[in-house]
Amino acid sequence: MSLTLQNRFGANATLSNGTLQIKLSDLAVSGLDTSAPSADQILATLILLSQQNQPATATDDPTIGLVIADSFKTFATRGEQSQLEYQKTVSLYVSDTTSTVDPDDLVS
Repeated sequence: MSLTLQNRFGANATLSNGTLQIKLSDLAVSGLDTSAPSADQILATLILLSQQNQPATATDDPTIGLVIADSFKTFATRGEQSQLEYQKTVSLYVSDTTSTVDPDDLVS
């Protein structure tokens, strides 16, 4: 089953007249503090929310063009800081007739 904006990003997600709107309040379900989030926090939340809302069978469903899966968690040193790195695998599925990734070609 192809996923809608609402399936991925919450009931209030809309695309109208060239404007994509996703309410910050809908992102709080993934743990985002919506009072003053950074761009990185918003993007991470969109990735996590998309993964959380995809069906358990997404990997095997030929109508879903984007699947996010867990990879691994590891320790990383960046600069002088020790941090945890959470890797996600984002898979984009296109028809077997193309050799490049074009978002317009994702299956749906």
